[in-house]
Amino acid sequence: MLHAYEISAGVFVRGLTQLKTILSKGEAHGAKVTACLVDGMQDLAAQVHWASEGSKLALDRVLGVSSAPAPAPSSATTYASLHEAIDGAIGALEAIDQAALEASLDRTVDLPLPRGTRTYRGDRFLIEFALPNFFFHLTLAYAILRKEGVPLEKGDFMGR
Repeated sequence: MLHAYEISAGVFVRGLTQLKTILSKGEAHGAKVTACLVDGMQDLAAQVHWASEGSKLALDRVLGVSSAPAPAPSSATTYASLHEAIDGAIGALEAIDQAALEASLDRTVDLPLPRGTRTYRGDRFLIEFALPNFFFHLTLAYAILRKEGVPLEKGDFMGR
């Protein structure tokens, strides 16, 4: 039987761990943290920010820990600072009280959006917003590095 922690924090930790792997390959290849997929889109550093901060913020919302607005993307300019942000997120995710998360799935989560607030039940928020949003940013980070010529494979994204 799956538990809330496994399908949220566990998935986030696994994805962030793989993100560290692809970032290491990007750094070795000489890709810039300011690279972006197309003009007008957020850069690699912002994608890492939203994958790491977004995963923590999502679970904070479900747990009712924080109602603060999402932080702006960091001004990280080095791979070391990106790895540090990911490590911080992984530490926070691993420290989540699994029983409290399970008990919070029926909480109401209000998500402020540019066109108004969207309301979810906690479990629906994880499935319909938090996980897709996480994979959106993870996938963009991968795509940016591929665009920059970093020799990545599907296994780098999926994990071994």
